[in-house]
Amino acid sequence: MHVCAVGITARAFLLPVLRRLRADGHEVWLACSDDADARYVAAQGIPYFAVRISRRISVWDIVSVLRLCRFICERRFHVVAGHTSKGAFVGRMAAWLARVPYIIYTVHGYLIHEQWKPVRMIYAAVERWLGRRTMLFVTVTKRVRDYLIEHGIAPAGAIVTIYNGIDVERFKRENIDVARRSELLAAWGVPAGAVVIGTLSRLVEGKGLDDLVRAFAKVHARCENTVLVIGGDGELRSILEYQVQRAGIAEAVRFIGWQEDVAAALSCFDVFCLPTLREGFGYVFLEAQAMGVAVVGTRIEPLTETMEDNETALLVRPRDDEELAAALERCVRDGELRARLARNGRVRVQARFSLARQLDEVSKLYRRVRDEVLAVR
Repeated sequence: MHVCAVGITARAFLLPVLRRLRADGHEVWLACSDDADARYVAAQGIPYFAVRISRRISVWDIVSVLRLCRFICERRFHVVAGHTSKGAFVGRMAAWLARVPYIIYTVHGYLIHEQWKPVRMIYAAVERWLGRRTMLFVTVTKRVRDYLIEHGIAPAGAIVTIYNGIDVERFKRENIDVARRSELLAAWGVPAGAVVIGTLSRLVEGKGLDDLVRAFAKVHARCENTVLVIGGDGELRSILEYQVQRAGIAEAVRFIGWQEDVAAALSCFDVFCLPTLREGFGYVFLEAQAMGVAVVGTRIEPLTETMEDNETALLVRPRDDEELAAALERCVRDGELRARLARNGRVRVQARFSLARQLDEVSKLYRRVRDEVLAVR
């Protein structure tokens, strides 16, 4: 059984893994909060148990743990795998109470964020306690692996690193119809010959979008053939629109909202830029690179692990709109640089971050887990 807090995690990230494990002959279940995304996963043939798991610490957690424990006992699962901090907390606690033989935690990011110090200390203590009851940790980057070891949450021998992967065939420029790209650019009001700097993101705090607007204003003042396309929506949209107006660049900025066809939208960009302040894994950067788009990002983990500065992307200091503007201007003025970054980025994504490679490694890992469980039964 795989446990996560909300259905979008299962739909966006776990569904290919669940399908592969089912195809390998495992009995696969999902447990998460009841929502449209969870029901979508169920419609793909993955049975799921609805249990309320809030993203924040709540008194409902006790009820959720007990309900999940009871269901685990009824189904007699041999393996329970938790995903995301909260889903893994509830799932591992329930599995431990149910005396499940093998407990796995797939760690998608750092567990202890910048919070009030006593809260961090308590959370760290709980994680260490649960860590001693977890047989295997799967991390999505080597830096997360190091983090678990440094904080005493998991021993090195209990950790396996498997990079997340993307469907490189879906994000392949040759698979996007030229007419479709032209249609989107026309719909966005992008003039012919313009260099398109684009981003796709939730418009929320922590994504550095205000830095992007300030940097673009500097670039546009020197390179008038540029357009900034901002895809996505969120609580900061009106604030960003006001910032664009105040900067006097409204004629060069397009807010295009959520894009259902992410691959087609990315194919319209000459440069992808998201100066984020923190990131769990950064799928969208790899999707842009797979599409053959030059990328400008921030010099933060895990982006410094998934991308190589000056080789597959240009990485700048977070919150430095001057350095960001300089990097963007380099890309705008130097078509050969854009082509080199795009080419190198695609090659690296195909080699290290393909979904096929991820699924093969996960399949191999769960065969090992199955053998270990059967050996002690």
